[in-house]
Amino acid sequence: MCYRRGNLLVVKNYKIELKHRVFFNFKERVLGNFGTLFRLLRLGVRAAEAIDNDHILLNIGNSISEYSLSKGELSKGFFVGEGIRPLIFTIVKGIIGINDGVYFGGYRGNKLKEPVHVYKRIAIDQWEIVYTFAQGMINHIHNIVADPYRNCLWVFTGDFDEAAAIWKITDNFKKVERVLCNKQMYRGCVVFPVKQGLLYATDAPFAQNYVYLLKDDFTVVQLREIDGSCIYGCQVKDKYVFSTTVEPDGRTNTIFNLLFSRKRGAGIRDMYTRMYVGDISGGFKEVYKVKKDILPYLFQFGVIRFPYGVNTSEKLYFQPVATNKHDLDLLVIDDVSIYE
Repeated sequence: MCYRRGNLLVVKNYKIELKHRVFFNFKERVLGNFGTLFRLLRLGVRAAEAIDNDHILLNIGNSISEYSLSKGELSKGFFVGEGIRPLIFTIVKGIIGINDGVYFGGYRGNKLKEPVHVYKRIAIDQWEIVYTFAQGMINHIHNIVADPYRNCLWVFTGDFDEAAAIWKITDNFKKVERVLCNKQMYRGCVVFPVKQGLLYATDAPFAQNYVYLLKDDFTVVQLREIDGSCIYGCQVKDKYVFSTTVEPDGRTNTIFNLLFSRKRGAGIRDMYTRMYVGDISGGFKEVYKVKKDILPYLFQFGVIRFPYGVNTSEKLYFQPVATNKHDLDLLVIDDVSIYE
């Protein structure tokens, strides 16, 4: 499932099989034709998740709507809050002590560390707050991770000082423990629960970044040094994929700096966004890189994005953003098993 210029596209074997017109407004259908405006205005779907074979959650702006494939209808939407959105949705199923459902955490700049909520879906356009991080604790939530091996949820938060933390959730949020904090090595967005622990990459613009394995005793093992912060990743069969970001330091982001500066954060090695594929036993290999374009960071960071959900095929679909080649194009690697 892909998004382009107001349409949801069902792609199979490199061909568009179905097209669902979702948005009819001027911004999406006209301005969305121009890549730079699409990026500047933050148009399109920012996060998505298929919750069953018919319904897809779509984050547009600061609202969450649901689209029915069979009816061809888009719900009115749930307004999360001014400037607040999910970075990713999490489907929880079969975790002992945690109610099944779809969850997300509030994501925004939030320099003042105002309260941040965790939301759970009740019904179409209905979400309830199931937990709140109090004033002064965190800036925002990067990811909520359902861990079937340890029957808990993990919440990764950011961004600075003690807000960069990993939290363990049990007993339907009655027990919330901060297990690690106050280091950029605990700041992550892309996390995979595995038998050995938690596999994740750091999202640290001003520090060296790594792919780590967090073990059950809370020790951290370095698996691979990477050349930038990581915001996006995915799993393709038994392989894990991480991409790096070309972005500024992050601690002094202002509209002026984002518009006129192209200075990278200290943790961003060069102007290339990179993609790494591998696993714990075989390690991780760099398989693709593309250079960020000349536009300033306000027109979005240089990244490589991936489809949401579980990919059981061997095809790796990805989309470079804010790059000098293939910007906003959908690309594919036919067989990730070649990276053994």
